[in-house]
Amino acid sequence: MKRTYEMAFLLKEGEASVQAQSRIKDYVKRFNGVVVTESNMGLRDLAYVIHKKRQKFLRAFYYFLDVEMETSQVDAFEKLVHYDEDVIRHMVLVK
Repeated sequence: MKRTYEMAFLLKEGEASVQAQSRIKDYVKRFNGVVVTESNMGLRDLAYVIHKKRQKFLRAFYYFLDVEMETSQVDAFEKLVHYDEDVIRHMVLVK
């Protein structure tokens, strides 16, 4: 069953964010999803410091997607995004 999901990503700043955006869209296509809308909030200061893999992040690039995807594919998609080096945090919600 296809559902619409809202996905939020905090990405590393710089060129890494541009590459991560294209990779995330490729991940969606890999799991037979369709990107409905895409939104970039740009580079923003974080409310608190995020520590990930011995790095401190004070700023992140905010990236949002609305995606239609099979419910059975969402867990595998999240697992793939979780291990992406340029994704600091992510969240997937049913819209």
